[in-house]
Amino acid sequence: MQNTAITIRPMSAFTGAEISNVDLRQPLAEQTYLEIRKALNDWGVIFFRSQDLTPAQQLAFARRFGKAEADAHVSNMQGVDGIPEVKEVVREADHVRNIGGFWHMDQSFHPNPSCFSVLYARELPPVGGDTSFAHLSAAHDALSPGFRATLERLSCTHVRSHADSAAINPAASALSHEYYTESLKKFAGMEASHPVIATHPESSRKVLYFSPIYCDRFDGWTREESLPLMTHLTKVMTEPEHTCRFRWEEGSMAMWDNRAVVHYALDDYAGHRRLMHRITVEGPWLTPCSAAA
Repeated sequence: MQNTAITIRPMSAFTGAEISNVDLRQPLAEQTYLEIRKALNDWGVIFFRSQDLTPAQQLAFARRFGKAEADAHVSNMQGVDGIPEVKEVVREADHVRNIGGFWHMDQSFHPNPSCFSVLYARELPPVGGDTSFAHLSAAHDALSPGFRATLERLSCTHVRSHADSAAINPAASALSHEYYTESLKKFAGMEASHPVIATHPESSRKVLYFSPIYCDRFDGWTREESLPLMTHLTKVMTEPEHTCRFRWEEGSMAMWDNRAVVHYALDDYAGHRRLMHRITVEGPWLTPCSAAA
């Protein structure tokens, strides 16, 4: 494969595309890079199969799209082979839950979240462990014009510790109250406010930037007032028509745009190990609708 004639196959009407006829061990020709970047803008997440990559080769690919983050805002993921940008995302057989088993975009609780995530499969369970994605522009476009106009005036506060609260996140139901108490201390103040509707800087499409678990409240509203609307937005965002589901194989790699999709790592492989290598990449952030007007 010379990386000059790739094939792009959409996986659903709105979300995800599988790219073939490319060997990611090799440098990308400029035209190939541009086609891959366009596919990422069009579909929010792209997938590659049958790739035999070292951590250094995965990093070289990620760097084609921007500056790879060494700390990635994460303190509990280990670097791989002395490369701090490549992090282990691992669920051991005896862990009570996986990482990311709920709808979210990566690092939305930071003022400047990661733009791209590049995830490569190293060790997989015999069955299960798929990842689902939902497109935030498809969710935005499904809303009525009047509702969009209302949401364009709102921002929402994203809170890191919500992921560990059994009262907020069903995926945390196996965690103890003591674990959540420690999470509150560890991640105290780790929160950020973002516009609910914003404009993607590359596709120019509007997105519903909303994270069902991390979002605590609309700014200026109480959480009690916010919950009914947040529940409705979650329903719209995760309609099956807005999603795709990727079945991992060893050597598969996914790259997604955290400005354009949310994802959900299915936790249906208890008792088995799953090891992935993740890189996050910086990039231009979303433009608030008021600034884009």
